Amino acid sequence: MKYQEQCEIVEKIIDHSYLFLKFRTKNIAKNALAGQFVNIRVNNSFTPLLRRPFSITDTEGDTLSLLILLKGKGTEALFGKKIGDFLDIIGPLGNSFPLINRRAIFVAGGVGIAPFFFLSKTISSGLLLFGVKSKEYLPELSAYSSSFSEVKIASEDGSSGKKGTVIDLLSEYDLSDKVVYACGPNPMLRAVSKILRDCAQVEAYYSIETIMGCGFGVCKGCAVETPSGQYKLACTDGPIFSWNEVKL
Repeated sequence: MKYQEQCEIVEKIIDHSYLFLKFRTKNIAKNALAGQFVNIRVNNSFTPLLRRPFSITDTEGDTLSLLILLKGKGTEALFGKKIGDFLDIIGPLGNSFPLINRRAIFVAGGVGIAPFFFLSKTISSGLLLFGVKSKEYLPELSAYSSSFSEVKIASEDGSSGKKGTVIDLLSEYDLSDKVVYACGPNPMLRAVSKILRDCAQVEAYYSIETIMGCGFGVCKGCAVETPSGQYKLACTDGPIFSWNEVKL
């Protein structure tokens, strides 16, 4: 069930290009599952016109946390909000990650790490592979690092962790009999799929990033193509899909 609420900002932290926002909610946080998202009206005006979707980063009691990367007018508006401000939020939306009884590997590119903080709380242990452009795009992980059995970082310029991409990290592991959870830009997910095709008995699930309007299936603006040529909606059929369920 989704809710539309006026939610108060109770905590705000700016970390390099990232923004951590924590909201007090009535029902959204209490009903959220890992992998779901919220859709936010970032201003009371019609600029920008569309709401902005964000993966739910964490919940605790009635509070909802989001990790937001500065990359456009919508996120810029959120960076300007203050503690005590209220925002119109719809959620929780979409489906959730299936919980598989196998060794988990989380593959995150940039802000694609957002849903894995929440997911790691429901999985006993998992390896986090995290790729960023440079250390300036590396959010503070200390509050969540204990949720993962191990954390490996790659940066394209070598300023943090291994020099390279998260795909370079992933290629070092045997994925057979594992479950892979991945979130990041489509080129990253395509590269993950290329590795998965050569693995035996691996399960993998992607959280798809796409432009959305309503966030709950009315506008049909987030349609993604399946291998059969049919279409599914990222907002209602997803955002979580099996790795070979949609074309990227």
